[in-house]
Amino acid sequence: MQDFIKRMLTERDDLKGKISRANKAVENPPFGADAKSMELLKCQIKPMEEYLDFLEQRIKYAGGTL
Repeated sequence: MQDFIKRMLTERDDLKGKISRANKAVENPPFGADAKSMELLKCQIKPMEEYLDFLEQRIKYAGGTL
C-alpha cells in the first residue's frame, strides 16, 4: 500500500474518533460546559462528517480499502 493511502487511512481513523467523541460530548455535556460551546460543537460535527465522506471517497478512488 502506498504511503499517501496509509496517511489517509490514519487521518480517517483519527477523524472517526474525533467525531465519536464530539457526539458523546453533545449527548452528555461535560461538567461546566456552557450551552453555546455545545451548540458550536454540534454545528462542527456536520462538516467533520462531510469531510470524512470525501476522505473515504479519496481512499477508495486511490485503491485503498475502507
